[in-house]
Amino acid sequence: MTASLVLAVRETQYIEPLLHYVHHSEYGEMLNIKAFSRMDAFTEYMKGGETPDAVVGDPAFIEAWLLGGRAAVPWAILEEAGGMASAKNKSALGGKRITKYQALPALLSSMLQLCDVRRSRTASTLSEGTLLLGVVSGSGSSGKTTVAMNMAKQLGSRGLSVFYLNLETVDSSGLFLRPSGGNGPGLERLLYEIQASRDTGNASAIGLGHYTARLDALHCDTFRPVGNVKEMLQMSARDAQELMELLAADGGYDVVIVDTGNIGEERAEAVVQRCGHLVWVLRDDEVSIYKMGKWFLHFTSPHSGMNADLPGKSLFAVNFVRENVQQAPLPEGLEPDVLLPFISSWSLPHRGELSLNSPLFQRGILQLCGMITGMELPGPPSIGGNA
Repeated sequence: MTASLVLAVRETQYIEPLLHYVHHSEYGEMLNIKAFSRMDAFTEYMKGGETPDAVVGDPAFIEAWLLGGRAAVPWAILEEAGGMASAKNKSALGGKRITKYQALPALLSSMLQLCDVRRSRTASTLSEGTLLLGVVSGSGSSGKTTVAMNMAKQLGSRGLSVFYLNLETVDSSGLFLRPSGGNGPGLERLLYEIQASRDTGNASAIGLGHYTARLDALHCDTFRPVGNVKEMLQMSARDAQELMELLAADGGYDVVIVDTGNIGEERAEAVVQRCGHLVWVLRDDEVSIYKMGKWFLHFTSPHSGMNADLPGKSLFAVNFVRENVQQAPLPEGLEPDVLLPFISSWSLPHRGELSLNSPLFQRGILQLCGMITGMELPGPPSIGGNA
């Protein structure tokens, strides 16, 4: 479905190459841009009955439109480097800032993300507010990232606005996913901004749009990945906490799916503490279940410092189950919420696309998503074999 966007800037020489690029690229099928360089023509159009998915423009154009009280759609100011764009009368969805002069793919990706805020938020059946969902595991090689990516894809493809946040020291989703949106600053630069904002107490001024990219394969947004492992090793629990708070406060996402690394890392513990829902992913074997049980016992003990509601917000997904029969039982008092099948084809090289398109696996993922969101999520048709 093509998104409609209104662009209002003072320079016609800015508009012409942008529209030419859109017309001759894949963005032509995704974006329908109506552009204005005259204030009177722009304001007259915006008074009409047609409602775009988003509005992007120079500060003077946006402020003139907002003063007219017509802020029912997402909007963004095009901000020149070093500029101090002001914004008044912010709408409920909020205004954003997009760097005006940047690579066209990155610029258009930001515009498309802004359009998606309106379209997916309108379709959302979740209660007001952003749902923070942590995906954790007590041991490695449980399939945690595969579960997190499939959940993002299923929720995103059903009209929700989803953000996929990977907090692994080495982001394993990079084996399968290639974010679009150019080579702008990524998560490491955002972490620096978060840390710097502690001195000024002005974290709310941080614009997440500068650092996000689109994951077309998952129908969601993410941060551009960190290139230096050292940056992730230095990420603290406080950094993770404030990062999740920023995403929750942004107002543009229905669901933030947080994919964690080693459960013993302090930032993973911050996810367990802060997220309103947790999915524990464990292999169907004694070792994985034993380790998960020990971690769960630790986090629910009085001396752990964790919230007492951990059991109530936790779901258990047992992965790599053969023939729909679980082999290794969970610790006493715990029951699996969903059984995820062993998919034999995933042992093949270059399994990235396969891991996101298995009907058998998606059936369990949809069941899990429905438990968390309360939405009616019909599963894919039954297909025999381990596709």
